[in-house]
Amino acid sequence: MWEYKKDDDFGWLLEDLIQKVLFDAKCLTIISDRFYNDMFTTKMFQKLSAIPIFVILIGENEDLLSPNYKTLSVILQARRKGCDVYIILIANADETIRFLRFGDRHRVIDTRARFFLLHDVRLYHKDYYYLWKKIVNVIFIRKFFEVNRYELMTVPFPSPIEHSWKPMRIDSWKYGKYQKNNELFIDKTSDLRGEIVHVAVFEYMPSVLKKVAEDDQNGNVMAGDSMPIEYSGLEVLILESLSHAMNFQILIYEPTNSKTEAWGKQQLNGSYTGLLGEMVSGRADFALGNFLYTPKNIKLLDLSIPYITQCFTFLTPESTTDNTWKTLILPFKKFMWIGVMLTLAVSSLVFYVLANFHKHYENGRTNIIPKCIFGKTLRIWPKKNKLSPKLLPLNVKREIPPGLYLFDGIGSSLINAYSMLLLVSLPKMPSGWSLRMLTGWWWLYCILVTVAYRASMTAILANPAQRVTINTLEELASSPISCGGWGEQNKEFFTTSLDSAGQRVGHKFEVVYDSNVSISRVAQGNFAYYENIYFLHYAKVTQKSMTVFENDTIENNSHNLEGKKDLHIMSDCVINMPISLGLQKNSPLKPRVDKFLQRVIEAGLVKKWLADVMLTTVVAEAPFEKNNINAVMDLKKFVGALVALGIGYGLEALPELENL
Repeated sequence: MWEYKKDDDFGWLLEDLIQKVLFDAKCLTIISDRFYNDMFTTKMFQKLSAIPIFVILIGENEDLLSPNYKTLSVILQARRKGCDVYIILIANADETIRFLRFGDRHRVIDTRARFFLLHDVRLYHKDYYYLWKKIVNVIFIRKFFEVNRYELMTVPFPSPIEHSWKPMRIDSWKYGKYQKNNELFIDKTSDLRGEIVHVAVFEYMPSVLKKVAEDDQNGNVMAGDSMPIEYSGLEVLILESLSHAMNFQILIYEPTNSKTEAWGKQQLNGSYTGLLGEMVSGRADFALGNFLYTPKNIKLLDLSIPYITQCFTFLTPESTTDNTWKTLILPFKKFMWIGVMLTLAVSSLVFYVLANFHKHYENGRTNIIPKCIFGKTLRIWPKKNKLSPKLLPLNVKREIPPGLYLFDGIGSSLINAYSMLLLVSLPKMPSGWSLRMLTGWWWLYCILVTVAYRASMTAILANPAQRVTINTLEELASSPISCGGWGEQNKEFFTTSLDSAGQRVGHKFEVVYDSNVSISRVAQGNFAYYENIYFLHYAKVTQKSMTVFENDTIENNSHNLEGKKDLHIMSDCVINMPISLGLQKNSPLKPRVDKFLQRVIEAGLVKKWLADVMLTTVVAEAPFEKNNINAVMDLKKFVGALVALGIGYGLEALPELENL
């Protein structure tokens, strides 16, 4: 590394470089040691007074891989202010690289900002290649010893940095003039010039689906496989659209044991498996796997803007209730039956009261006001020779109206009112206009109740048996079945929940790493599986198809399938989570990816592609839904009639037993 001297033009060069970025800079951060600190003069700071400036002086014995509190405080303050220009002038290149490593690991510096660094071959060591795949807007300042000239270089992004590499020359400066006057910082991510982008995936609905491909024209082939595999899915389609916009090629591969490792988990040595392991190690540029905005994911990698919000809920078993023995009472709910019975009792009592009122009324008139037959006065001559001049009125007892006997007793009143409720005609029209008016209105009530009962009964007999399902988190917490999902972070989500139902679910939540085994446990009726609703929909249809296939092919062993339950997706969403694409931590591609992804979302392509991906599942589910709505009648549904008949026979036998 060359050393700055008082008579050098290095300060002049710095002023020119700063002037080139000053017009669009938000703020400036200067990090230097005592050797280079005296070149930042008061005159230079006066020229830079238009923007905020943070100046950090590094101590001689300070380790920038773990800076002291004051240094870290200023670095964090600069990050909060959005500083997008860093000038790092440190004589020891090892300290420079240690500072960049610290900033990348803990995100205390913006790696997408513009950097000015001193050229040193130690910066280009193979152990630090990963840094120059992230920090691409960087200018290395190199001084020629023979002449007082400076060369400006940068990393060759998007060209891959492999084995050994050298910085790419941009321009040179001498005595205040640039040789070519090229733009120092260009957008290197707008055109990736057909470079290959490595994408780590695992099969997961609806993000990534795979099948054996007839050809590999699309390039979506799993590396190292003898048979070409074609990948599709929502996130694959999104990434393909980004590849056309940013001009790069996609190489999709699956990590080792991707079926069980999936997103991956932390090992004892601190490393990660699965997709997270590929991203942390830098082997993959993108990861497709329905990444959620969780603290763990945000810490380990960059996430694009959310392209969709997904409902996360539980896949639960459902069971049918064998309540055919009470078919006759199912058409009405409990309070409806109570209302009908109270109305019957009150109406029977009213009929009885009115009938007795008429009876007493008629008897009273006969006893109090004697009347002659036909209004005539009859004279009775018992003997012709014995005549009496006194007129003897003949009182004829008037018969009680014949219709009153229907309701003259409380028992007969109840039976006749009940018979009308069953639309059975009375044997005779009741006497008395009050009874007749009440009978007419009672008939209207009976017609309405009977029609409603028959309609409800028809629906019950024609539809499948009622199913018992779990539709809320409270019901799941109270149910005896266990529940679980993939990864510790899902369990932590429930255990740290603020509501009591979520905490109770978290206490019995099991961490599982094999979705197929979990779905089988749900089918056995003793487990509930937590996932996004599209995955659960796909799993439900797949499990149903497998059950139907086994029923069709295994006739002699059908008893093995009797224990399997139909699957039900809980109607309430536990949480709606934003979903994103995964990128390497501090990836330079994120701003450009977010820009094009926003256009894809606004164009409605995400919804369209999601519908296309789920179309196969929807079509496969249609036959099962059709079977569920068929009006199938069987003998089992008439058990309720037999139960009612048995109860009637039993009640009839009680008086006979008393007589014996």
